[in-house]
Amino acid sequence: MNVRQKLLGGYLLVALLVAVTSGISWHSATAAAEKAATEEATRIAQGMALDVTLGLPVDTEDEIVSPLYYSPRALDNYLQRMHDVQNRDAVVVDAGEYILGDVVKENVGTTFDHDLDEEVGKTIADGRSRVFVEQSVDYPAGIKQVVVPMKNKAGKTIGAIIVEYTPIYDQMMAATRQAQYVTLISSTVVILLVLALGFGFSGSLVRRITSLTTAVRTIRTGDYTLRVPHDGSDEIGRLARAFNSMAEQLDRSAREILAKEYTDSILAGAGEGICGVDPAGRIAFANEAAGRITGLGVAGLLQREAGVLLPDATEGLVNGTREGRLQRPDGTSVRVEYTVSELEKEGRRIGAVILLRDVTRQRDLEYDLRHQALHDGLTGLPNRKLLLDRLDHALARARASDERIALLYLDLDGFKRVNDSLGHNAGDLLLRTAAERLAAVLRPQDTVARLGGDEFAVLLEGAGTEAVEELARGCLEALGRPFVVHGREAVVTVSIGVVPDAGRFADADEVVRNADVAMYAAKDLGKNRFMLFETRMHEQLLSRLDQENRLREAVHRGELRLHLQPVVALPDGQVSGAEALVRWQDPQRGLQQPGSFIPLAEETGMIIEIDRWILLEACRTIRAWQEENPATAPAWVSVNLSAVHLDLPDLTDHVAYALATTGLSPHCLVLELTETVMMRDLAVTSARLEELRELGVKIAIDDFGTGYSSLGYLRDIPVDVLKIDRSFINGLVGNSRQQELVSAIMQLGHTLGLRVVAEGVEDADQLTLLTVMGCKYAQGYHLGRPQPPPELRASLTVPALNH
Repeated sequence: MNVRQKLLGGYLLVALLVAVTSGISWHSATAAAEKAATEEATRIAQGMALDVTLGLPVDTEDEIVSPLYYSPRALDNYLQRMHDVQNRDAVVVDAGEYILGDVVKENVGTTFDHDLDEEVGKTIADGRSRVFVEQSVDYPAGIKQVVVPMKNKAGKTIGAIIVEYTPIYDQMMAATRQAQYVTLISSTVVILLVLALGFGFSGSLVRRITSLTTAVRTIRTGDYTLRVPHDGSDEIGRLARAFNSMAEQLDRSAREILAKEYTDSILAGAGEGICGVDPAGRIAFANEAAGRITGLGVAGLLQREAGVLLPDATEGLVNGTREGRLQRPDGTSVRVEYTVSELEKEGRRIGAVILLRDVTRQRDLEYDLRHQALHDGLTGLPNRKLLLDRLDHALARARASDERIALLYLDLDGFKRVNDSLGHNAGDLLLRTAAERLAAVLRPQDTVARLGGDEFAVLLEGAGTEAVEELARGCLEALGRPFVVHGREAVVTVSIGVVPDAGRFADADEVVRNADVAMYAAKDLGKNRFMLFETRMHEQLLSRLDQENRLREAVHRGELRLHLQPVVALPDGQVSGAEALVRWQDPQRGLQQPGSFIPLAEETGMIIEIDRWILLEACRTIRAWQEENPATAPAWVSVNLSAVHLDLPDLTDHVAYALATTGLSPHCLVLELTETVMMRDLAVTSARLEELRELGVKIAIDDFGTGYSSLGYLRDIPVDVLKIDRSFINGLVGNSRQQELVSAIMQLGHTLGLRVVAEGVEDADQLTLLTVMGCKYAQGYHLGRPQPPPELRASLTVPALNH
């Protein structure tokens, strides 16, 4: 048992004694009240017995006293008056317990039988007063009664009187209860105070003792820093002060003992080399790191001349920090940073301390970080930042020396197609090969940089206009040769913008911007060429930006127009379906064909919004046509989807929304995707197309035969329609090999259960030949040009083959 438990036990014992004393006081008060009630009831009963046996006191001297015992009427009046006035009920019985008088008149003349223990009979027999509890059916709780004997003047017991004293008892107990409650409350308060004092005092005492005990245990572990509170002037306070004094002495002694050990450990374990030099310039102390960095070890450093070991310090030790390369005995070298600090005492030089740091890895890392910040991670070529820096310096030199400099801006044509069809790894390999070819074509002093994506730039210094054009043609030839990536042959070309006299422009950003403008001009003229920058190209660029801004608002302003080109069933010539095509009603340039704005929409990402507009408008138009004139309405409408749209995770939701909004049956909608788009990622493409087909929509392969894939993928991709590219139809008439190829494609499609559509039918000979070959569907200008839906509906009053 601990100290606190013993203290709390003592206080609990005191509280228990107070509680016992309170209980005894309560019981004594109750017993005294009961005794007082009994004595008062006996006194009252004895007085009433005298009244009954001797008669009531007289009011006058001549009045004759008559005992009530012998007058039933007077006895009844007396008992009734005592009941009404003093609230006292009494019963008078004779020696045989025969009731002579009772407030309840029905009981008079009967034998008193409520005395179960014969207390009345005993009182009549021995003349002693008694108390008892009357039990009856009417009073199951019992009525407190006192019985006293009645004696005549001769002293003979002639009966007894029984008086109820329950009211007197209740009054006495009620008066006593107040005192008892006061005693109980006082005792409870005292008990709580005793317990609170016990808990508080024991807690304070135990905390002080525990603090001392904890401090002693801590000192045993070697920690001398702990101090205990020393408040109070009692024995525990004096003990705490003595403990603190002892701990301070131990702490001071321990610090003095460990100081040298700490110093030696820090010097030995330091990552930097530390050497102590004596006044003569010789190394008197060296730690392990210094021996490791210099390659001499600690023993090899001691007593050596310090200046001989340090780079650029052969003339003596000078305060400061320097850096250099340190040669080791084994022939290797490290780059070190060293700091020399002279030591003085009373103005006299007593030596020096040398700190050595091996910064070889740090400097290599800094070089790598600078290289990564200024070079392309894929090709290793300088990046845009380094190119602009070199271009700025070249411009400064050109202004000072009239040296001619030029800038080429190159963008690969068709790289996206290779990236989409063969994958990003193949695209990365092609870019690395392109960088190597460019470096091989150019001069050693020229800078080749990769600006990002498939864009490169070349800075030519000291090159005239003819040399610049010759180098540009060399880049065209080098990048125009086929690339072999992952066992496949890929062909790309390059468009080059040239600024031949860059020194006449203000800064590097302007030069790069002008070269970029010239590059776009080369693309607009058919790609695979270079163009020299001209001022007018700025106007073309501004026009392009203006067209881009107007195209962004075209959908919201309602400037897009839907055209439909019929798809005809052969040989009857009836229109079975229609392909939805888009036109732009440009407010400035009039009706624009897709070729003039779709490439721009694909570059800027606006193609998604245009695709969604075409989808919704085509479904709405065909649904309305089917409701108004089902006889001439196409059975289906095909809508082209861009590669960007296929990558969107909510494509299926948008298609379902268009069908639900317009009410068009899913079986009436065909979604066309090019062969190249489908082949980018077969697993993802197949899953996305399967989602669309679950809606009931049909899938078509557009421009079939123009991709890089084999025919084997047809069994892996869920498609319903095969559209033969127009390039196969152009040379069909008169070319037997071409006819065999087209016939094989049609037979393959029919065998797979696909609907085969021949695109680009431009004349009657092609149509006739396709009909003979068994082609079931065709479309082209010969069968119907794209036109607004109202015009197409009007033209369908006659068969398409008669147009």
